[in-house]
Amino acid sequence: MERPSMTKSDETLGRYAVFAITFGVIFCIFYLFVMNYSWQLFSYYPATNQWVLYGHAPAGASPGPAMKWYGYVATTAVLAAILGLVASLIPEQILRRFWWRGLIWAVPILTTIVLFYLIVYVGD
Repeated sequence: MERPSMTKSDETLGRYAVFAITFGVIFCIFYLFVMNYSWQLFSYYPATNQWVLYGHAPAGASPGPAMKWYGYVATTAVLAAILGLVASLIPEQILRRFWWRGLIWAVPILTTIVLFYLIVYVGD
């Protein structure tokens, strides 16, 4: 049985699916590392209304507690977007060898369990 030929719009739609699934999977995995090792692009200090880039000290003597979550999400989103774009450029024949659509539900479940362990038992 012959496979029907795909139109250009079908291929483009397939590329979006590859990007979206890869982005979701990579985001879940990298978020664990970004959070665990404090690799946020920036931090926000609400007491002094300061946004501080990674590796820089906040101005002032006591800026108060930092909100790192925004930086975690930004760092992870940038990394996941880059890898999602790379994955969407890989030819379908090569991608089928190591890419499984079930990752989109399996990886978030597993990383949520690991994230729970990191938050409850390891701490910040």
